[in-house]
Amino acid sequence: MKHDTTTVSLKEGIRELASEDALDARELAQLRRLAADTPADPSRRLWLGAAAGLGVAAVGGWWGIGVMQARGNTQRLADEIAAQHLRAEPLDIVSGDLGELREVFASLGFNLLDPAEVEDVPGTLVGARFSSVAATPAAMLRYRTETGFISVHQARYDAERHYGAADMDRGEPGAVRYSAGVEVCLCHTHGVLLAVAT
Repeated sequence: MKHDTTTVSLKEGIRELASEDALDARELAQLRRLAADTPADPSRRLWLGAAAGLGVAAVGGWWGIGVMQARGNTQRLADEIAAQHLRAEPLDIVSGDLGELREVFASLGFNLLDPAEVEDVPGTLVGARFSSVAATPAAMLRYRTETGFISVHQARYDAERHYGAADMDRGEPGAVRYSAGVEVCLCHTHGVLLAVAT
């Protein structure tokens, strides 16, 4: 390409570069002969196969690590939920009216879901208190059953903090973990994390 100070259009510049690097007919024929005459190197194929195998193994390893991290995070969430369930701290509002609780907890930035509809939570709603799940503000609803209490934590779903919880919108079954004798089922739907402790 010319290196003077004259300005050329982009189109002209590309044409100049292409014409400088273009092969003439003789050079192109020689290149084709070389490609046709070069036998395939079996050792090169072996190395390429080994490299591809290592690549697949690496991807599988990273996927496995991701699964293990999700399981570990799910267990950490279950441990936190179980500890709060067992403490049974006093409720901030005593009410069996979900509509009233929705108004009180509207400051959390999401609408409380009805656990009886979403997760078939049995029992009678007795109230709720402010809580947190993995440092995310939450509401803990308490239900009374014939055998004791069920706690249902709800928080705005945060994929970075709550990973491992089942995605109900994709039809995944709840991720169930056990901690201190408490069964905790973790899932999320419509942008809300649900953690049911029994």
